Amino acid sequence: MSSRVDPPKHHEPDRRPPAGRLDKAFPVFLEGERGVAAGIGRNISDSGMFVETREPFPLGSRVRVTFTSPSGGAEMVLEGEVRYQCFINFTRADAVRAGMRGIGLKFVTPKGAQGLSRGTIH
Repeated sequence: MSSRVDPPKHHEPDRRPPAGRLDKAFPVFLEGERGVAAGIGRNISDSGMFVETREPFPLGSRVRVTFTSPSGGAEMVLEGEVRYQCFINFTRADAVRAGMRGIGLKFVTPKGAQGLSRGTIH
């Protein structure tokens, strides 16, 4: 038996706003200096989002994110900066190995549009 006591672990607070997140999956297209890629947008807020994609873009790079409607009508484009990359390996219920890749984006003002204000996502 040890008399050693570990100091309490301090967890960094979550900087994301608790409300205002849309936890849905929807198709997006990514365009950056390395080309174009398809992805699945998740966990979107007015400040950023997570995108599952087979082609992660480099950290710090700028990416244009295009949202399209299922009917092919309305389209919206936002610009984001890649803040982190995520590579997750896991085993499915049938014991088959699988994986997922993605990037965390922080929405930024597009280059050349500093005078414009960013709108709210509804």
